[in-house]
Amino acid sequence: MKHFLIYIDKIDKSFAIVEKSDKIKIVDNKNITILFDGEERDLIKDYQKEGIDAIKKIDSAFSLVLYDKLKQKLFIARDKVGIKPLYYANTHRELIIGTHLKRFSKIKNFKTDINPSALGEYLQFGFILQPHTIFKNAYKVCSGEYICFNLDKFTHVSKKYWRLEECYQQEKILYSEDEAIEKIDSKLNSIIEREIAYSSNFGLSLSGGYDSSTIVAIAQKHSDRKLETFTIGFNEEQIDEAPYAKKIANFLGTNHHEYYFSESDALKTIPKIAEVFDEPFADYAAAPTIITTQLLKQMGLEKLIVGDGGDEVFATAENVHSFEYLGKIPKIVKQAMAKTLNSIKLQHLPYIKEYNNLPIKQNKLYQLLMANNIPQMVYSRNILFLEDELSLHIKGYQPLPYNSFDNIKFANYSQVVDKVIGSYFKTTMVDGELVKSYSTTNYLDLSLATPFLDIELIEIMAQVPSSLKIKGGTKKYLLKKIAHKYIPKELMERPKAGFATPFSSWMRKNLKELLDSQINKKRLDKDNIFYTSSILKIKDQFYRGNEAYKYKLWRVFIFQLWYENFINNKG
Repeated sequence: MKHFLIYIDKIDKSFAIVEKSDKIKIVDNKNITILFDGEERDLIKDYQKEGIDAIKKIDSAFSLVLYDKLKQKLFIARDKVGIKPLYYANTHRELIIGTHLKRFSKIKNFKTDINPSALGEYLQFGFILQPHTIFKNAYKVCSGEYICFNLDKFTHVSKKYWRLEECYQQEKILYSEDEAIEKIDSKLNSIIEREIAYSSNFGLSLSGGYDSSTIVAIAQKHSDRKLETFTIGFNEEQIDEAPYAKKIANFLGTNHHEYYFSESDALKTIPKIAEVFDEPFADYAAAPTIITTQLLKQMGLEKLIVGDGGDEVFATAENVHSFEYLGKIPKIVKQAMAKTLNSIKLQHLPYIKEYNNLPIKQNKLYQLLMANNIPQMVYSRNILFLEDELSLHIKGYQPLPYNSFDNIKFANYSQVVDKVIGSYFKTTMVDGELVKSYSTTNYLDLSLATPFLDIELIEIMAQVPSSLKIKGGTKKYLLKKIAHKYIPKELMERPKAGFATPFSSWMRKNLKELLDSQINKKRLDKDNIFYTSSILKIKDQFYRGNEAYKYKLWRVFIFQLWYENFINNKG
């Protein structure tokens, strides 16, 4: 596992590397110390020539700490997309920096108090958005950001050195369809060919959808051997995509591996989520992804290539037409509609309040009507709990003063599709999808490759007009046209199930005993984080057969597992 942990004492100005794994590069001369997790480069030379702005030239994934002894400045930075994590805590006594938040507990004076507001955000999304963390006084370095600490005065400033929104703010290039396909296909080929040239010891995730299938097809085209592909299947036929993936693997001629995820696997793997992730993380695909990385490790492979970012770069863009329609309604009309809707208190009606999550749906519609921009609409579309509920569930809860959605700003040539996919990119993709892939691979000391998140590809796609991204109602239109060059259309055209898991039935069967051990009066009272009665009500409603509570119960369950693991292993 790649990691480092650094401690700077504010009193005696000492700089100490508390922990560092072998694969973390350290460069040290008499004036500059650098810790760098990323591709090899002469960072000291670059810094001496250009200052910290040298990181603008780094397009690959990295996390960095640079200590300039002469200037008494410390820089910490994270890559443009946000693939590799970096955390910091700036307290009255010390500055702590590291790649793994859990390891902060090894610092004696660091307080690991749970942040009730961040816990609320976790319950809303299933993960915590940058810059916040589950702990009160610790933060994430944001993607495309560096922070400069003045070690004389212990002040600090943050600066965005790359913004996704600025890619969309460039004037659109009026490609013909054929020109766009040729340019993007050529770029994808060069990205993937370069990626597989770095190492022959890798595997590729293959779900059978367009993202992973396109990557596998192009990779196999550039390889002189059968590539290793991996699919997780489920015994529940309605969510199982493994047969489709197998057909594609057979057509492409890969050495294909299937693993069918069972209830017994759930019982063994779901508790592992608490070990793998630095913060509570409730994505249902986490457990199958852990299985995939274990399969690679068992085969002696060192890298996993995935299709993360395909939806955001090539534009799946859910709810685009709804957002466009809402944007055309005069603000005064929307506010009047919202006020009328909000006057109907569904959450107080005895039968309705428990039926099919109606109060949540009502609240989401209200928030959508009140939203001032697309990022706020996307935020409203994706929350799980009502704000009032969070106050009833979490002790000391207050809404966060700001979140990632508040910091997303679009202008100039940005189109509605850009704003939708950009909002998802900077939030649920970076803090959800990428955290899942990076954490699971890094836990087993595997490296991660994400071809769709190549900076040049992102910038090219940002200048493609929306009319070519979603055409005739077809999402990811250009990617699908490229995929059909390598794989017959009839193998690809089908409804996509995604990485769905039957977690609801598992919680009622194999996982029930484990869930009961995590969510019970004694444990909740002891932890003193949640209001016991309200959490037990969620559990009770679910076991009475109310499926509207399954997502809520799952997120509380995963937090409890994470918290128990953390308490038992900290320090």
